[in-house]
Amino acid sequence: MVYKEEKHGAFTLHTIKTDKFKLCHMEIIFRNNVVKEDITKRNILFDLLTESNKDFETKRSLTLRLEDLYNASLYSVTSKVGNAILTNVCLDFINPKYTEKKVLEETLKLPFDMIFNPLATNKEFNNKLLEIIKKRAEADIKSVQENPKKYAILEAIKTLGENTPSSYSNIGSLFDLENVTPESLYKYYEKVLKNDFIDIYIIGDLDMEKVSEIINKYANFDIIKNHEFSFYVENAKRKPVIKKENFIYSQTNITMILSLTKLSEYEKKYVANIYNLILGGGSLETKLFRRLRGENSLCYNVNSMYQKYDGLILISTAVDINSEEKAIKLIKQAINDMTNKITEEELKKSKELIISALTMNMDNIGKIVDNYFYRNTSDLDDYETRIETFKNVSIEELYNLSKKISISTIHSLIGGDEE
Repeated sequence: MVYKEEKHGAFTLHTIKTDKFKLCHMEIIFRNNVVKEDITKRNILFDLLTESNKDFETKRSLTLRLEDLYNASLYSVTSKVGNAILTNVCLDFINPKYTEKKVLEETLKLPFDMIFNPLATNKEFNNKLLEIIKKRAEADIKSVQENPKKYAILEAIKTLGENTPSSYSNIGSLFDLENVTPESLYKYYEKVLKNDFIDIYIIGDLDMEKVSEIINKYANFDIIKNHEFSFYVENAKRKPVIKKENFIYSQTNITMILSLTKLSEYEKKYVANIYNLILGGGSLETKLFRRLRGENSLCYNVNSMYQKYDGLILISTAVDINSEEKAIKLIKQAINDMTNKITEEELKKSKELIISALTMNMDNIGKIVDNYFYRNTSDLDDYETRIETFKNVSIEELYNLSKKISISTIHSLIGGDEE
């Protein structure tokens, strides 16, 4: 695998040459510091940009073009990571050496055509298409309430406060959606092109000199950005916020947010990951699962998620409406177990789990791109360094980390409300 980075003025091109895959994969990655009021517009914008342009005004016409390019696939993914908002415009295509026609330039040209030649007139996006995408977005936002776990987590993170990006939802809001117009969206489109950092990653068994030549020809980004950018959010330690709400679910959904403060870089990248796997992010033998399910049969599932860039761990479960207090007590006991009751077997299994996941990532074309992206823009180490470092995490380091962890929020979405 040969990696190369090239500066092209307003964007950086990253090529990863490998013969491991028959498919090739390109990502045009837009990144910036997140602005809460812009999240909804961003989701709408990139859905629109990857669905039509002036050459392909309907989804059908674009689909036919992708079929002509040997079933290439074009899509976008917008995500909030800590203090950052990222949008990946992705293109999957078969290596042209396996096709009858040499279509590399036509294939690589398409995403840039979609971005720079949108379906717009007089600086206003096509209203008919915009309304279709807005209705789809509205359905997605409303559907969150149909997912008890997801909705409970979104309600819980709001307790972190309006001024922290950790409390923002990456799906946007109905309020912001109502204010999206053809004109306002086009202004935001111009803002993105002007202000977002641009990285282009391409991986596959390709002539990367030719690829560089093609991309430089069509990637007409022309504004160099140099403002401050960071993934990390500083969430200060605070007294626990305890909040209860009634809702229509048959069970009570509990979300507990743990705050991790004053961690070293090593603890953020390695020790906290192992801590989370033992607590509730790993197999069916975690401390949370054992306490709540194995010993007390209170729930079907319980898990924890480590949010490195937010400095948080989110614990989530659903229990019978009469078992809320007992479940919270058991969760606290599991957290306390992490201060002095971690076994060598738990540590060994968590290391095996994370190393297995990293090894599998090496066989995933998208994960390889992710790895290079976060190595280049943040503090992620390469696969080999990560594997070797995880192997050396000790129980003592986990105990030291537990002293820096405190409960920030206990949020209960109380079931049984039929209104």
